[in-house]
Amino acid sequence: MIRDKHRSAVLNIPVMAGILYAWAQTVVTGALLFDTFVLYPNIFADVPQSLSASTQFLSRASPGSFFPGLGAFTLATGLVTLWAWRRNRGVLAYFAAGFLLMATFDFVASALYFWPRNTLMFTEGLKVHSAEKLLEVSRQFRSAHWIRVVASVTASFCAMLGLVTAARQSAQNQ
Repeated sequence: MIRDKHRSAVLNIPVMAGILYAWAQTVVTGALLFDTFVLYPNIFADVPQSLSASTQFLSRASPGSFFPGLGAFTLATGLVTLWAWRRNRGVLAYFAAGFLLMATFDFVASALYFWPRNTLMFTEGLKVHSAEKLLEVSRQFRSAHWIRVVASVTASFCAMLGLVTAARQSAQNQ
């Protein structure tokens, strides 16, 4: 346990778990925003040609090689944080709201909605589908992506609120 100059506890295991979870969730949101404003304007500039160019450009590393590990780490730290704060409803509510948003819109929605569309656009592409089909799928992807962005920003906000509330509770209880 780390204490401040007034000898009150500022870091303990539950607070450190909250720090890791809030940090991981914020990194997820930042990476999603990077994709949204840096990669996606290029990826979806002129479908289907831009999909082929993007596939070549992202052949060594892509969001698909980054997000699964980060997502697993965020889920794990979120679960640890929920367990660590299970007896404090005020703190737990913020962390649980953020975790549920992340689990639903970053993990479940990705697995059930975004990954199949990624396969269709980037793996199968024009070899299997018409240009019209790829354009339609890219529109679906981009529209639903904004819901994921809003959910991720909200999840990060909830994680940060949970962290601030956790730190305050921890300091008051020591």
